[in-house]
Amino acid sequence: MRRENPSTLTGLDLKVLRAVLKLSTNNPSIISLETHLAEGIVREVLQRLGLGGETGLSRDRMIEVAVGLLERNRSFEEVSKSLTWDLFESLIARILEAAGLYAKRNVTVIVGNRRAQLDIVALRDYTVYLLECKRWMRSLSGSLASSEAKKLKERVELFCQALLKLHGHGTIIHYVVPIIVSPYTSPTISDVFISPFRSLISLLSEHPVTLPTPPTTTLYLGRRLSPQLLRPKSIKARSQPTGGSVQ
Repeated sequence: MRRENPSTLTGLDLKVLRAVLKLSTNNPSIISLETHLAEGIVREVLQRLGLGGETGLSRDRMIEVAVGLLERNRSFEEVSKSLTWDLFESLIARILEAAGLYAKRNVTVIVGNRRAQLDIVALRDYTVYLLECKRWMRSLSGSLASSEAKKLKERVELFCQALLKLHGHGTIIHYVVPIIVSPYTSPTISDVFISPFRSLISLLSEHPVTLPTPPTTTLYLGRRLSPQLLRPKSIKARSQPTGGSVQ
């Protein structure tokens, strides 16, 4: 029998893995019906992928295993074809966590009567990453890319306003890095960073000081940001300014 967690995913492995993620189950019978593969073959592939054994694996565990496999095999675009929007965002959030970031999905930013929704907000040390996840089967380029970049830029500005109002002006430097992630796109820098799966880890590994400004924003805050800020589902700030600095 081949060892678990193969270093190279075959077409058969990818077919079964897509079904696991799409259906949120590792039940061989259900996956067999979805993939039209014999149940015995499905069991063998699941075992090889590290998803075998008892059925009823938690969704978190399945995504954790999938992230590990995909990071080694660079098969993000292939697998994303069968992901729901929700699973697509979950997969990206797990990639961020695997890279050492604290990630929170579906964060609402509220400043006065203005609000914005962010797919993922992630924090590592003094850097905040604001990510929009676009699970489109077409290329994100041209006017479409410009339009989506402009929307995220507006959300970034509101997010920065909220941080300045909550933490006030100070000398503690923080960086805000906006990223649109899409399976079928080329790495691009405009009002935001636009990144395919295969470039996301590389982008996250860059120190924010070395990234272009803009789209990276530098904030001077009175207090250091912590994961506590992201634990609620929303970040609320009063409308009156408290001072602060943004570059």
